Amino acid sequence: MSEAPSLPNRQAILVDRAFTVLAWLLGATGIALPGVIIGFLAVRGLGVIDWAFLTSPPGGFPLGQAGGIGPALQGSLALVGIGLVVALPLAVGGALFLTEYNRFPALARIVRFATECLAAIPSIVYGLFGYAILVVFMSLKISLLAGGITLGLVMFPLILIGAQEALEAVSWQDREAALSLGVTRAYVVRRVVLRQAAPGILAITTLAAGHAFGSAAPVLFTASVIFSRGGLGLETPVMTLPTHLYFLVGEALSFEHAYGTALVLVGVLLIVNVLVVCLKGALRR
Repeated sequence: MSEAPSLPNRQAILVDRAFTVLAWLLGATGIALPGVIIGFLAVRGLGVIDWAFLTSPPGGFPLGQAGGIGPALQGSLALVGIGLVVALPLAVGGALFLTEYNRFPALARIVRFATECLAAIPSIVYGLFGYAILVVFMSLKISLLAGGITLGLVMFPLILIGAQEALEAVSWQDREAALSLGVTRAYVVRRVVLRQAAPGILAITTLAAGHAFGSAAPVLFTASVIFSRGGLGLETPVMTLPTHLYFLVGEALSFEHAYGTALVLVGVLLIVNVLVVCLKGALRR
């Protein structure tokens, strides 16, 4: 005959089962929540999305009750592109210096602390900084260039931290093995370190670009306007999806168009993330 579990064992079994149920519940909630949000946006906004909505400027009276989001989509993509041109070389270059060439651990700790503080600054502060320095002091005016540089400043600390983590994750044995063959450190960095760290750098770059793509505050004072017929120029302001969405909801103009705009915003981020996952898989081969 098997003996009944003692009281401490029964308590351990109950705690284990409760923990398992809680883990399943939280995991299911975490998986279901994004689906519920996307499903809600799809139900409310999918009916308004067509080719004309994606390519035409807003119209109607008041403005935004008709038309589409073409200039806003175009402006958001252009701003993120300029921001990446600014942030990616600086951030990856800084991470390479701190990881591969810096010989002062105290300097690396100071820079890391300062970068983490920059990453935690609210995005509206970057918007005010961009307005004061780029728009007013440097006379760039409210323009695509000023907004793109501001978004670059938003992305810079995120990419720097992620790139440094990706570079530090590369095995030091691989570096030593390559150096023992007599090649230069620059060659090791290019052909060994960067190649192995590329998936991680790509992942954090996508995360930072997605964060910038959905941010309204940094471009509110530096790049965005309420209406534009399209076309891009470095010295001209642009519409953006987040600020257009804010305008539609804040003025209660068209909640149908607002849901459609939000669905496009989320859809672009999902498409980009899927493409990046595929690219990461290709890089790991």
